[in-house]
Amino acid sequence: LKRLLRAPAPRTCARGLQHVAVGKMGVSFGDFFDKRTAPYIIWTAIALAFALCFWLSRPSDDKSATQGGARGSSSSRKSRPSVSLCLDGLLSAAGDAGSCSLADSAAAVLLNLAAAAELFVVATADSDAREAEVFAALEAVDAFRQGLRRHRVMFSSTAPGRASMIRQLQPALHLEFEPSVAETLEGKVSEVRLVGSSEWPNFGDAANLASRGAAGPGAS
Repeated sequence: LKRLLRAPAPRTCARGLQHVAVGKMGVSFGDFFDKRTAPYIIWTAIALAFALCFWLSRPSDDKSATQGGARGSSSSRKSRPSVSLCLDGLLSAAGDAGSCSLADSAAAVLLNLAAAAELFVVATADSDAREAEVFAALEAVDAFRQGLRRHRVMFSSTAPGRASMIRQLQPALHLEFEPSVAETLEGKVSEVRLVGSSEWPNFGDAANLASRGAAGPGAS
């Protein structure tokens, strides 16, 4: 009993935080937070808060940048003029019976069109075999790698049918080799250029988008 009465009472710090033995209750908060350590703890907490805010804001910024890039890309595509082209005047018979090909000079102009415009091509075909030949001729000059899309390769069995398709398509510019089709489309679409005419003597001249007013709304 005397030993218990002589045992020292628990110490109390200036802020009223009671210290207890480490072996029994652990170390109190007051042992770490005092005038000397307070600035370090406060600035560490502030730094962690800023780091957390920066980390949380990154996905939002990346998303905004991605959306902005997508909008810019979409706007760029829509600003390109829509151009339709009759392929019949460019296709020539190849060595094998029934096959066709594009001359190098015509292929170069077509590839430039595919890269600079929303290009639609129309060819005359009365069978699946003929359609396959046209696709093969376009693939041979890498037209689909330069921007031409497969679903924009269209076919008709007659010239009047082609004129009807172009009227529905409403391109900013149509390049045609058949005088009757060009005459039918005159005034029905924004601009028609008859390749081989006195005004447009060759395909390269007619396909020059910088000539006159070929720029117009894009088509999807």
